[in-house]
Amino acid sequence: MDITNYLIGLLTGVSVTTFFIGKEWYKYYTKYTIQQKQLDRVLKLNDKIKRLKNYSPAETQNVNVGV
Repeated sequence: MDITNYLIGLLTGVSVTTFFIGKEWYKYYTKYTIQQKQLDRVLKLNDKIKRLKNYSPAETQNVNVGV
């Protein structure tokens, strides 16, 4: 009987620990992917700005920046 209670307690402890570790990993993963998407957007916008600076003033009237 004691070994059964020990095994049940061990399984429960491992399950709870795994749940909390998975929860923290998921929070880190979502935070990282959101930051990566924001960084990609900023870099894309920065590339557009750099291209616009290279155009002459007559060409910039016909360019849609997407703002």
